[in-house]
Amino acid sequence: MKSGLKIVLVLLAPLIFLPACRRRQEIAKAPTVRILENAVKGGLNSDLLNWYQERIPGIEQELGIKIEIIPAGIRDEDFKARAALDLKSGRAADIIGFDQFWVPEFAEAGFLLPLDRYLAAWPDRSQYYDSMIDMGSFKGKTYLIMRLTDLRMLFYHRELLEQAGVAMPWQPQNWDEIMDACRKIKTRFPEIMPIELNAGVEMGEATTMQGFLMLLYGAGGELFDQHTGKWVVDSPAFRRALNFYQKIYVDEKFGDAELVTSPKSREKTFELFSKGKIAIYVEGTWFYTSILKPGEAWGISDRDQRIAWARMPGAGDPGAPLFISLSGGNGFVLNPRSKNQDLAWKVVARLNSLPSLERLFELQALTPTRKDLSASPAVARLPFISETAQQILPFTRSRPGLSDYPEISFQLQLMTEEVVTGRLSPEQALAQFGKAVELIVGKDNVINK
Repeated sequence: MKSGLKIVLVLLAPLIFLPACRRRQEIAKAPTVRILENAVKGGLNSDLLNWYQERIPGIEQELGIKIEIIPAGIRDEDFKARAALDLKSGRAADIIGFDQFWVPEFAEAGFLLPLDRYLAAWPDRSQYYDSMIDMGSFKGKTYLIMRLTDLRMLFYHRELLEQAGVAMPWQPQNWDEIMDACRKIKTRFPEIMPIELNAGVEMGEATTMQGFLMLLYGAGGELFDQHTGKWVVDSPAFRRALNFYQKIYVDEKFGDAELVTSPKSREKTFELFSKGKIAIYVEGTWFYTSILKPGEAWGISDRDQRIAWARMPGAGDPGAPLFISLSGGNGFVLNPRSKNQDLAWKVVARLNSLPSLERLFELQALTPTRKDLSASPAVARLPFISETAQQILPFTRSRPGLSDYPEISFQLQLMTEEVVTGRLSPEQALAQFGKAVELIVGKDNVINK
C-alpha cells in the first residue's frame, strides 16, 4: 500500500504543480496598474496605505491584474511637483491620488485624462452629489473622482443665542437674519463678540475660503469666469460681499478687526470661541471634529450639547443661492498617457465603491462624497458628519485652483483687511484689488461682471 501510494503521488505531482505554475505565469503576465499616493507606512497618511492593502488583493483577483502602490509621504507642494514632472515626462503612474485644488492647473496643461466617457456608463455616478462631480471638473470636462471632502458652515453656542432671544434651532435664511442674531447677542451680552468671519492677511487662506469666497459665492458671484477664462475683479457680488464685511466690522462692530489682524489671530479666535467669548464662527468641518474635540487644547468637554451648526445662507438677493459652502478634498485622476486607461478606471471605480469607502471612512472620518455613504451606518454613528454631508454637500463649491490663484488669494485677504480696519471703503479696496490682479495676470485676463 505504501509503495502504491508513492506511485500515485509521483504521478499526481506534475498535475498539482502544473496549475500552480500556470497561476504564477498568469500573474507574471498580468498587466500592472500603478497608483501614486502621498502616503507612507507609519507616517503621512499611513491609514490610507492600510486601506489600499486591504482592498487591493480582492481587486487584483477580480480583474486579473497586479496593482502596485508607489508611496511618497512628502509635503503636498513637493508631491504636486513630483506628479507634474512625472506626467510631463511620461513616467507617471496610471492612477494618482490627487488634491482637488490642483485639477484646473493640471487640466489646462493637458496632464489629466477626461473621465466623462467612463462616468456616463458608471452605475455609481448617480450616488455622487453633483457638487462633488463639479469639484473634479474644469471647463466642462470631469478629471477627478472625489474620495473625501470637507465643508464650511456656521458654528454657534446654542445657549448664548437662545438666551439672546434667537429661536432654536437657528438656521438663518439670508445675511440679514445673521445680522439680526448678532444684534440680539450684542444687546444681551455686550462683552461677547457676536461673530467671527475671517478677514485680513494674518488669517491667510482661512480668510479666503471661510470668509470672502463664502460671501462672494453666496451673493451669486464668481472669482474666475470659466466661460471667458478670465479673473473677475469687480461685480455686484464683490461689492455685496465687501459691504457685508463693512457692516460687521465697521458699522455694527460685531467683529473685532484688531483681533483678526493681530499675530496668531486664528489661534486667539479658537480660544475665544472655546471659552464662549465668541458666539458664532464661520469655519470648516475640522473645527468641530478637531479644534473643539473634547480633550484637545481648545476642546469643549460637552461640545455636542453646547455647540450647534447651521448652513451658511446666501445673501438673499435675486440670483443668489439658498445656501453656500466651500470644500476641498482629494480623489483620483488618471494619466492620459497610461497604456492601461480602461483597467485603471476599473480600479478607481472599485476603490470608490460604497463598501470600499465605508472602510476608508472608518480609518479617516472625513466628509463623504457619496449620498449612500452619507446615509450609511458607518457614517451615521457620527451624526455631525452624516447630517452636515446630507444637508450641505448639495450646495458646496471649490476654489479656482489655477497657478495664479495663490497671489490673487493674498490680494483678496488684503482687500478684506483694508475694509474691516476702515482704512479703505469697499469701493476703494475693490479698485486696489483690481489693479493688483491686473499686474498678476495681465489686463487682458481680467473682467468686470
